[in-house]
Amino acid sequence: MKEFETDFIEKVIDIMKNNELTEVMLDDGDSSLVIKGNGFKPVIKQKQETVVKVQEEEEKILEEEPKENLVPIVSEMIGLFFSKPSPNEAPFVKVGDEIKEGQVICIIETIKLMNKITSDISGKVAEICIEDGKPVEYGQVIMYIEKD
Repeated sequence: MKEFETDFIEKVIDIMKNNELTEVMLDDGDSSLVIKGNGFKPVIKQKQETVVKVQEEEEKILEEEPKENLVPIVSEMIGLFFSKPSPNEAPFVKVGDEIKEGQVICIIETIKLMNKITSDISGKVAEICIEDGKPVEYGQVIMYIEKD
């Protein structure tokens, strides 16, 4: 029996949150998945191990402490984080780079759409918090900027 991937489940949960859905049922013929929303804390009826992992990730994101003198840039969508326009090109920004308000800092791919993310402040890139090609959640810190 095939199981649903954790990344897929997390994307479904985010879709539920963004659309205020209370229940989603998925069936691919080999396995089925029921996710019931309890406010914004979904209850997943699949393997217990998956439920714990999703809850731990949510808690880790919520527990990130603000860093003094640094402004976080947070993701306004879920998807995959890409630091470069294409694999053979240089990253949009690196730690230590000076950036301007409105400058493209990364791409977040959501449902095969490449969304250019721009900075809403000017400053110096202090930290990039997500590895290239890794999933990013709604509200997760993408990077910290030391404001001018």
